Amino acid sequence: MVLVTAQKNELGEKSIIVGNLTRMKTIVQLLDNARQISEFAGYYTYVGNYKGEKVSVVFHGIGIPSLTLITHDLFNLGVKEIIRFGSATGLKDVKPGEIVIPIGYSYNMGGTFMQYFGGDLMSYALTADYELMNKLVRSLSQSQKVRVGNVFTSDALLAQTRDYLEKLSSRNHLAVELEGAGLYFLANLLGFKAVSVHLIYRNALTEETLSQDEITKKEKEIAEIILNSI
Repeated sequence: MVLVTAQKNELGEKSIIVGNLTRMKTIVQLLDNARQISEFAGYYTYVGNYKGEKVSVVFHGIGIPSLTLITHDLFNLGVKEIIRFGSATGLKDVKPGEIVIPIGYSYNMGGTFMQYFGGDLMSYALTADYELMNKLVRSLSQSQKVRVGNVFTSDALLAQTRDYLEKLSSRNHLAVELEGAGLYFLANLLGFKAVSVHLIYRNALTEETLSQDEITKKEKEIAEIILNSI
C-alpha cells in the first residue's frame, strides 16, 4: 500500500511530518509556492520552498503503524531527512510549553517492530540522528525551553492510568506520546536521518495544561525555527 502518491524525488530530500492537520496548516502557510501533491485516505502531502530549500510537509496519522507506512513511503521517494513535529504529554517536572527532543524512545516490543524483523525477538536501539538533533537543540534553545532525554511511545492512550504514568516518570522518561518510536526505528533500520520535536501540551502528573491560544502561538514559533534549521 502506498499512501504518499507522489513521484520519486518530487518531494525533495527534507520532510517535516505531523500527526495534526491544524499543525500541518501552520507549517504550510510558512512556505513559498506551497501546493498539495498527494492525498490518499486523508493522508495529505504538500511541497513548497523555504528560503530556496524544497520542503515537503506530510500528515502521518496516529499510531506507529500509520507513521511507519508514511515514513517508509517517504524513504522510497528519496527523502533523506525527516523531522517530526508533534505534541507529547509531560512527565516528571516537564512543564506545558516546554519542548522535548528525544535522544531515544522506549517502546513495547511487538507489532510493527516484530513484523519488520520477521518475527525475530530482539531489542533495537531507537535513537535520533546525532547531528540533526544537535542542530535543532541549538536552534530551539535560543528562544525556547528545551529538554533532551528519553520518551516513551505508548500504543494505548486510554490505558495510561496515573499509576502507569508515574511508573514511566520514575524511570526517567520526560514525556509519553504515540508514534515516535516508529520513526526512530525505521530511520535506523533503513538509513535516513530523523529527529522528533515535541511540544508539551500538558503534564500528566500535575495536570497543568496549555490553552489553545498558547498552543497555536507556540507551534508557529517552533515551526519557523524548524524551517530555519533545515
